[in-house]
Amino acid sequence: MRIAFLDSWLQDVAEGSGTAAAIGGLATALAARGHQVERLVPQGAWPRNLLLRRLWFNLSLPRRLATAEGRYDLVVGFDIDGFRVAHRCPVPYVCCIKGVLAEEARCERGWPRLMLWGLSRLERLNARRAPRVLSTSRYCCERIEALYGVPAERLRLVPEGIDPSLWTGGADDGAREPHTVLCVARQYPRKRVTDLISAFRQVVDRLPSARLVVIGDGPEHGALQALVERLQLGAAVRLLGALADDGEVRAWYRRSAIFCLPSIQEGFGIVFLEAMASGLPVVSTTATAIPEVVPDGRAGLLVPPRDPAALAGALHKLLSDPDLQARCRAFGREHVQPFSWDRVAERFLAAVPATGPSGS
Repeated sequence: MRIAFLDSWLQDVAEGSGTAAAIGGLATALAARGHQVERLVPQGAWPRNLLLRRLWFNLSLPRRLATAEGRYDLVVGFDIDGFRVAHRCPVPYVCCIKGVLAEEARCERGWPRLMLWGLSRLERLNARRAPRVLSTSRYCCERIEALYGVPAERLRLVPEGIDPSLWTGGADDGAREPHTVLCVARQYPRKRVTDLISAFRQVVDRLPSARLVVIGDGPEHGALQALVERLQLGAAVRLLGALADDGEVRAWYRRSAIFCLPSIQEGFGIVFLEAMASGLPVVSTTATAIPEVVPDGRAGLLVPPRDPAALAGALHKLLSDPDLQARCRAFGREHVQPFSWDRVAERFLAAVPATGPSGS
Protein backbone atom coordinates (compact mmCIF):
# COMPACT_ATOMS: atom_id res chain seq x y z
CA MET A 1 0.00 0.00 0.00
CA ARG A 2 1.19 3.52 -0.82
CA ILE A 3 0.55 5.80 2.16
CA ALA A 4 0.93 9.57 2.55
CA PHE A 5 1.53 10.96 6.05
CA LEU A 6 0.53 14.63 6.38
CA ASP A 7 2.81 16.01 9.07
CA SER A 8 3.54 19.70 9.69
CA TRP A 9 4.86 19.17 13.22
CA LEU A 10 8.53 19.26 14.26
CA GLN A 11 10.41 16.30 12.81
CA ASP A 12 13.26 16.17 15.33
CA VAL A 13 12.41 14.03 18.37
CA ALA A 14 14.36 16.30 20.76
CA GLU A 15 12.09 19.20 19.74
CA GLY A 16 8.93 17.40 18.67
CA SER A 17 8.87 15.02 21.63
CA GLY A 18 6.49 12.04 21.62
CA THR A 19 4.51 13.08 18.55
CA ALA A 20 7.61 13.16 16.35
CA ALA A 21 8.79 9.82 17.74
CA ALA A 22 5.37 8.24 17.22
CA ILE A 23 4.91 9.34 13.61
CA GLY A 24 8.44 8.31 12.68
CA GLY A 25 8.12 4.98 14.45
CA LEU A 26 4.86 4.10 12.71
CA ALA A 27 6.26 5.06 9.30
CA THR A 28 9.31 2.85 9.85
CA ALA A 29 7.19 -0.09 11.01
CA LEU A 30 4.86 0.15 8.01
CA ALA A 31 7.84 0.31 5.66
CA ALA A 32 9.28 -2.81 7.31
CA ARG A 33 6.01 -4.56 6.42
CA GLY A 34 6.48 -3.67 2.75
CA HIS A 35 4.31 -0.57 2.53
CA GLN A 36 5.51 2.67 0.93
CA VAL A 37 5.20 5.64 3.28
CA GLU A 38 5.83 9.19 2.09
CA ARG A 39 5.88 11.88 4.75
CA LEU A 40 4.53 15.16 3.33
CA VAL A 41 6.05 17.97 5.41
CA PRO A 42 6.39 21.77 5.02
CA GLN A 43 8.65 22.74 2.14
CA GLY A 44 11.38 25.35 2.36
CA ALA A 45 12.24 27.64 5.27
CA TRP A 46 9.25 29.98 5.02
CA PRO A 47 7.45 30.96 7.14
CA ARG A 48 9.95 30.69 9.99
CA ASN A 49 7.27 30.76 12.67
CA LEU A 50 6.13 27.18 13.41
CA LEU A 51 2.45 28.05 13.73
CA LEU A 52 2.44 29.94 10.43
CA ARG A 53 4.37 27.10 8.76
CA ARG A 54 1.74 24.63 9.90
CA LEU A 55 -1.10 26.78 8.64
CA TRP A 56 0.60 27.47 5.29
CA PHE A 57 1.31 23.75 4.90
CA ASN A 58 -2.39 23.00 5.26
CA LEU A 59 -3.46 25.80 2.96
CA SER A 60 -1.19 24.41 0.25
CA LEU A 61 -2.17 20.74 0.75
CA PRO A 62 -5.01 20.59 -1.82
CA ARG A 63 -2.62 21.70 -4.53
CA ARG A 64 0.15 19.32 -3.43
CA LEU A 65 -2.20 16.34 -3.34
CA ALA A 66 -3.76 17.29 -6.69
CA THR A 67 -0.34 17.14 -8.34
CA ALA A 68 0.20 13.72 -6.73
CA GLU A 69 -3.08 12.22 -7.94
CA GLY A 70 -2.83 8.45 -8.29
CA ARG A 71 0.31 8.23 -6.16
CA TYR A 72 -1.32 7.12 -2.90
CA ASP A 73 -3.78 4.47 -1.73
CA LEU A 74 -4.28 6.00 1.72
CA VAL A 75 -3.80 9.49 3.19
CA VAL A 76 -3.25 9.94 6.94
CA GLY A 77 -3.53 13.41 8.48
CA PHE A 78 -2.10 13.89 11.98
CA ASP A 79 -3.88 16.18 14.43
CA ILE A 80 -4.76 19.38 12.48
CA ASP A 81 -3.02 18.31 9.29
CA GLY A 82 -5.39 17.55 6.44
CA PHE A 83 -8.46 19.46 7.59
CA ARG A 84 -8.78 21.04 4.12
CA VAL A 85 -8.71 17.71 2.28
CA ALA A 86 -10.35 15.31 4.76
CA HIS A 87 -13.81 15.55 3.18
CA ARG A 88 -12.73 15.52 -0.47
CA CYS A 89 -9.76 13.17 -0.62
CA PRO A 90 -9.92 10.94 -3.75
CA VAL A 91 -8.56 7.95 -1.75
CA PRO A 92 -9.41 6.73 1.77
CA TYR A 93 -8.53 9.36 4.37
CA VAL A 94 -7.81 8.84 8.07
CA CYS A 95 -7.42 11.49 10.77
CA CYS A 96 -4.96 10.38 13.47
CA ILE A 97 -5.10 12.37 16.72
CA LYS A 98 -2.11 11.98 19.01
CA GLY A 99 -3.25 14.36 21.73
CA VAL A 100 -6.63 16.08 21.96
CA LEU A 101 -5.73 19.77 21.62
CA ALA A 102 -8.95 20.93 23.23
CA GLU A 103 -7.89 19.04 26.38
CA GLU A 104 -4.29 20.27 26.24
CA ALA A 105 -5.51 23.88 25.97
CA ARG A 106 -7.24 23.59 29.34
CA CYS A 107 -3.88 22.92 31.01
CA GLU A 108 -2.15 26.00 29.57
CA ARG A 109 -2.49 29.72 30.18
CA GLY A 110 -2.07 32.98 28.29
CA TRP A 111 -1.05 32.89 24.63
CA PRO A 112 -0.31 29.12 24.53
CA ARG A 113 -3.84 28.40 25.77
CA LEU A 114 -5.36 30.69 23.13
CA MET A 115 -3.18 29.18 20.39
CA LEU A 116 -4.06 25.61 21.35
CA TRP A 117 -7.75 26.49 21.52
CA GLY A 118 -7.56 27.90 17.98
CA LEU A 119 -5.72 24.83 16.70
CA SER A 120 -8.27 22.59 18.41
CA ARG A 121 -10.95 24.11 16.17
CA LEU A 122 -8.97 22.90 13.15
CA GLU A 123 -8.38 19.51 14.74
CA ARG A 124 -12.11 19.20 15.41
CA LEU A 125 -12.82 20.08 11.77
CA ASN A 126 -10.32 17.46 10.62
CA ALA A 127 -11.86 14.80 12.86
CA ARG A 128 -15.46 15.61 11.95
CA ARG A 129 -14.71 15.58 8.22
CA ALA A 130 -12.68 12.35 8.26
CA PRO A 131 -14.47 9.07 7.53
CA ARG A 132 -12.24 7.33 10.11
CA VAL A 133 -10.48 8.75 13.20
CA LEU A 134 -7.69 6.97 15.06
CA SER A 135 -6.40 7.87 18.51
CA THR A 136 -4.03 6.44 21.05
CA SER A 137 -6.12 5.64 24.16
CA ARG A 138 -9.65 5.07 25.40
CA TYR A 139 -9.36 8.40 27.17
CA CYS A 140 -8.57 10.21 23.90
CA CYS A 141 -11.35 8.45 22.02
CA GLU A 142 -13.86 9.44 24.71
CA ARG A 143 -12.72 13.07 24.64
CA ILE A 144 -12.84 13.22 20.82
CA GLU A 145 -16.39 11.93 20.93
CA ALA A 146 -17.41 14.39 23.66
CA LEU A 147 -15.55 17.52 22.56
CA TYR A 148 -15.43 17.12 18.78
CA GLY A 149 -18.75 15.37 18.22
CA VAL A 150 -17.27 12.40 16.36
CA PRO A 151 -19.56 9.33 16.55
CA ALA A 152 -18.03 6.36 18.38
CA GLU A 153 -18.48 4.10 15.34
CA ARG A 154 -15.97 6.23 13.38
CA LEU A 155 -13.32 6.00 16.10
CA ARG A 156 -10.60 3.37 16.41
CA LEU A 157 -7.97 2.92 19.12
CA VAL A 158 -4.39 2.40 17.94
CA PRO A 159 -1.83 2.87 20.75
CA GLU A 160 1.61 4.36 20.46
CA GLY A 161 4.55 2.05 20.00
CA ILE A 162 8.15 1.44 20.89
CA ASP A 163 11.14 -0.57 19.72
CA PRO A 164 11.85 -2.50 22.96
CA SER A 165 15.28 -3.62 21.74
CA LEU A 166 16.52 -0.02 21.75
CA TRP A 167 15.72 0.36 25.44
CA THR A 168 16.59 -3.08 26.82
CA GLY A 169 20.00 -3.33 25.15
CA GLY A 170 22.89 -3.02 27.60
CA ALA A 171 20.65 -2.75 30.66
CA ASP A 172 22.31 -4.00 33.87
CA ASP A 173 20.04 -3.59 36.87
CA GLY A 174 22.94 -4.12 39.25
CA ALA A 175 24.80 -1.12 37.80
CA ARG A 176 21.99 1.38 38.33
CA GLU A 177 22.40 4.43 40.56
CA PRO A 178 20.06 3.20 43.32
CA HIS A 179 18.61 6.56 44.36
CA THR A 180 18.46 8.38 40.99
CA VAL A 181 15.06 9.43 39.64
CA LEU A 182 14.76 10.26 35.93
CA CYS A 183 12.23 12.56 34.25
CA VAL A 184 12.07 13.01 30.47
CA ALA A 185 9.57 15.54 29.12
CA ARG A 186 9.06 18.58 26.97
CA GLN A 187 8.65 21.28 29.60
CA TYR A 188 5.02 22.34 29.26
CA PRO A 189 2.91 23.35 32.31
CA ARG A 190 0.72 20.25 31.91
CA LYS A 191 3.74 18.00 32.55
CA ARG A 192 3.82 19.36 36.14
CA VAL A 193 7.57 18.97 36.58
CA THR A 194 7.14 21.74 39.15
CA ASP A 195 5.27 19.21 41.30
CA LEU A 196 8.15 16.75 40.95
CA ILE A 197 10.78 19.30 42.00
CA SER A 198 8.62 20.45 44.92
CA ALA A 199 8.15 16.82 45.96
CA PHE A 200 11.87 16.21 45.70
CA ARG A 201 12.55 18.71 48.47
CA GLN A 202 10.64 16.32 50.75
CA VAL A 203 12.34 13.25 49.28
CA VAL A 204 15.84 14.65 49.89
CA ASP A 205 14.93 15.60 53.46
CA ARG A 206 14.04 11.94 54.10
CA LEU A 207 16.69 10.38 51.83
CA PRO A 208 19.69 12.71 51.39
CA SER A 209 21.30 10.48 48.73
CA ALA A 210 18.32 10.91 46.34
CA ARG A 211 19.06 12.57 43.01
CA LEU A 212 16.79 13.84 40.23
CA VAL A 213 17.78 14.17 36.56
CA VAL A 214 15.41 16.06 34.24
CA ILE A 215 15.88 15.79 30.46
CA GLY A 216 13.96 18.14 28.18
CA ASP A 217 13.52 21.79 27.27
CA GLY A 218 10.52 23.98 26.74
CA PRO A 219 8.65 27.05 27.96
CA GLU A 220 8.82 26.05 31.65
CA HIS A 221 12.58 25.44 31.73
CA GLY A 222 13.51 28.82 33.21
CA ALA A 223 10.83 28.56 35.90
CA LEU A 224 12.10 25.10 36.83
CA GLN A 225 15.65 26.40 37.23
CA ALA A 226 14.38 29.16 39.50
CA LEU A 227 12.40 26.64 41.58
CA VAL A 228 15.48 24.45 42.05
CA GLU A 229 17.41 27.47 43.33
CA ARG A 230 14.58 28.63 45.60
CA LEU A 231 14.27 25.17 47.21
CA GLN A 232 18.07 24.90 47.50
CA LEU A 233 18.15 21.67 45.52
CA GLY A 234 21.16 22.49 43.35
CA ALA A 235 23.15 19.54 44.72
CA ALA A 236 20.33 17.05 44.18
CA VAL A 237 18.58 18.13 40.95
CA ARG A 238 20.13 18.36 37.46
CA LEU A 239 18.23 20.01 34.60
CA LEU A 240 20.03 18.78 31.49
CA GLY A 241 17.79 20.43 28.89
CA ALA A 242 17.16 18.72 25.56
CA LEU A 243 19.64 16.02 24.54
CA ALA A 244 19.94 15.59 20.78
CA ASP A 245 21.77 12.27 21.12
CA ASP A 246 19.18 9.50 21.63
CA GLY A 247 21.95 7.22 22.87
CA GLU A 248 22.70 9.63 25.71
CA VAL A 249 19.02 9.67 26.69
CA ARG A 250 18.88 5.87 26.70
CA ALA A 251 22.03 5.79 28.83
CA TRP A 252 20.23 7.80 31.50
CA TYR A 253 17.34 5.33 31.43
CA ARG A 254 19.85 2.53 32.05
CA ARG A 255 21.60 4.40 34.90
CA SER A 256 18.52 5.50 36.82
CA ALA A 257 16.43 3.59 39.35
CA ILE A 258 12.97 5.15 38.91
CA PHE A 259 11.13 7.17 36.28
CA CYS A 260 8.74 9.96 37.26
CA LEU A 261 6.52 12.26 35.21
CA PRO A 262 3.54 13.69 37.17
CA SER A 263 1.53 14.96 34.18
CA ILE A 264 -2.03 16.12 34.51
CA GLN A 265 -2.72 15.57 30.79
CA GLU A 266 -1.39 12.74 28.61
CA GLY A 267 -3.04 11.35 25.50
CA PHE A 268 -0.75 8.35 25.91
CA GLY A 269 2.85 8.95 27.04
CA ILE A 270 5.55 7.14 25.04
CA VAL A 271 8.10 7.98 27.74
CA PHE A 272 6.28 5.56 30.06
CA LEU A 273 6.84 2.76 27.54
CA GLU A 274 10.51 3.75 27.26
CA ALA A 275 10.86 3.68 31.03
CA MET A 276 9.22 0.28 31.46
CA ALA A 277 11.19 -1.22 28.57
CA SER A 278 14.35 0.09 30.25
CA GLY A 279 13.43 -1.62 33.51
CA LEU A 280 12.34 1.49 35.41
CA PRO A 281 9.41 1.46 37.83
CA VAL A 282 7.18 4.46 37.11
CA VAL A 283 5.76 7.09 39.46
CA SER A 284 3.06 9.22 37.87
CA THR A 285 -0.54 10.32 38.38
CA THR A 286 -4.01 8.90 37.91
CA ALA A 287 -4.83 11.60 35.32
CA THR A 288 -6.20 11.07 31.81
CA ALA A 289 -4.68 8.14 29.84
CA ILE A 290 -1.82 7.36 32.24
CA PRO A 291 -3.54 4.46 34.09
CA GLU A 292 -4.13 2.78 30.70
CA VAL A 293 -0.40 2.78 30.03
CA VAL A 294 1.00 2.30 33.55
CA PRO A 295 -0.97 -0.26 35.62
CA ASP A 296 -1.00 1.07 39.18
CA GLY A 297 0.74 -1.10 41.74
CA ARG A 298 2.23 -3.36 39.09
CA ALA A 299 4.36 -1.18 36.77
CA GLY A 300 4.74 1.51 39.41
CA LEU A 301 2.78 3.83 41.68
CA LEU A 302 0.17 6.38 40.62
CA VAL A 303 -0.92 9.26 42.86
CA PRO A 304 -3.55 11.99 42.55
CA PRO A 305 -2.54 14.83 40.20
CA ARG A 306 -1.18 18.12 41.57
CA ASP A 307 -0.22 16.49 44.89
CA PRO A 308 3.53 16.92 45.63
CA ALA A 309 3.17 15.32 49.09
CA ALA A 310 1.66 12.14 47.64
CA LEU A 311 4.29 12.18 44.90
CA ALA A 312 7.08 12.45 47.48
CA GLY A 313 5.60 9.53 49.40
CA ALA A 314 5.46 7.29 46.32
CA LEU A 315 9.02 8.19 45.30
CA HIS A 316 10.37 7.51 48.80
CA LYS A 317 8.48 4.22 48.99
CA LEU A 318 10.00 2.93 45.73
CA LEU A 319 13.48 4.28 46.43
CA SER A 320 13.45 2.54 49.82
CA ASP A 321 12.04 -0.81 48.68
CA PRO A 322 14.32 -2.79 46.30
CA ASP A 323 11.90 -5.73 46.25
CA LEU A 324 9.02 -3.51 45.08
CA GLN A 325 11.32 -2.03 42.44
CA ALA A 326 12.21 -5.51 41.21
CA ARG A 327 8.56 -6.57 40.91
CA CYS A 328 7.63 -3.40 39.03
CA ARG A 329 10.69 -3.78 36.79
CA ALA A 330 9.78 -7.33 35.79
CA PHE A 331 6.13 -6.48 35.17
CA GLY A 332 6.95 -3.37 33.13
CA ARG A 333 9.33 -5.16 30.80
CA GLU A 334 6.68 -7.75 30.02
CA HIS A 335 3.89 -5.17 29.80
CA VAL A 336 5.50 -3.21 26.95
CA GLN A 337 5.83 -6.17 24.58
CA PRO A 338 2.38 -5.71 22.94
CA PHE A 339 3.41 -2.11 22.16
CA SER A 340 6.23 -3.09 19.80
CA TRP A 341 6.04 -1.05 16.61
CA ASP A 342 5.38 -4.12 14.47
CA ARG A 343 2.29 -5.01 16.50
CA VAL A 344 1.12 -1.39 16.52
CA ALA A 345 1.52 -1.26 12.73
CA GLU A 346 -0.63 -4.40 12.52
CA ARG A 347 -3.34 -2.70 14.59
CA PHE A 348 -3.06 0.42 12.42
CA LEU A 349 -3.59 -1.56 9.23
CA ALA A 350 -6.58 -3.34 10.75
CA ALA A 351 -8.11 0.01 11.73
CA VAL A 352 -7.79 1.91 8.44
CA PRO A 353 -10.35 1.55 5.63
CA ALA A 354 -9.78 -1.17 3.04
CA THR A 355 -8.28 0.23 -0.14
CA GLY A 356 -9.06 -2.49 -2.63
CA PRO A 357 -6.61 -4.46 -4.80
CA SER A 358 -4.26 -1.51 -5.34
CA GLY A 359 -3.79 -1.11 -1.55
CA SER A 360 -2.68 -4.66 -0.89
